[in-house]
Amino acid sequence: MKNNRFKNAQAKMKNFFIRLKNRDTSFFIIALCIVLLSTAIIWRYTSNPNSDKGNDLAENETEDENIGANVDPYEDYIEGVIEDYENAGNDKDDEQEAKSLDLKTMKLPLAGEIIREFTLNDLVYYEAIGEWRVHNGVDIKPKDTLMIESAFAGTVEAVNNSEITGTEVIIDHGNNVKTLYNNLVSSTVAVGDSVKQGQTIGNVGKTVSVESADGAHLHFELIVDGKNVNPMDYITVQ
Repeated sequence: MKNNRFKNAQAKMKNFFIRLKNRDTSFFIIALCIVLLSTAIIWRYTSNPNSDKGNDLAENETEDENIGANVDPYEDYIEGVIEDYENAGNDKDDEQEAKSLDLKTMKLPLAGEIIREFTLNDLVYYEAIGEWRVHNGVDIKPKDTLMIESAFAGTVEAVNNSEITGTEVIIDHGNNVKTLYNNLVSSTVAVGDSVKQGQTIGNVGKTVSVESADGAHLHFELIVDGKNVNPMDYITVQ
């Protein structure tokens, strides 16, 4: 019975190190500490054979009365330490991923000419509706293609359709960063889809919207911490 316990603990440690092989050096140092601690516990547990005999005798006498007598507390302890360590590692990975988004790596969703710039201070006249409004994005007239690509990797938060904005796609990139694409004629993604940077999400064309007088173009917005910012501060048009 004792050998079975140690074999189980050994198997758990072996599987743990297999999963650990892709971690960085700091994780291996922590893992070494865990091994040393586990070794000390096992050595202490096995250094008193009389205690083992007494435990075995007690287990035989109470086998029918106490099913939990065969549970090895040290095996549970080691397993708990491994689980806590792995959870801490996952938290670190999530934190590193959350910090990995660099706005300056943003990809222009459509190659073409900027026909209307971002402005929150000056009003822009919209001929289609005869009104002056702020423009919280940039309008891009297509050059060689009508296909729209995601500026970053992320998850599709919304796909809306209206006479005002045409088809509209909103993508959440984490880090409180979102992008909005409207004046599309169709989308190739649905809510909940994961998209890669540069992946096609829809196409532009002649639409019925407040910007229809400008012809086929993409209206693109960058939203950081809930506020619209100028995408061209981070993108260089080729």
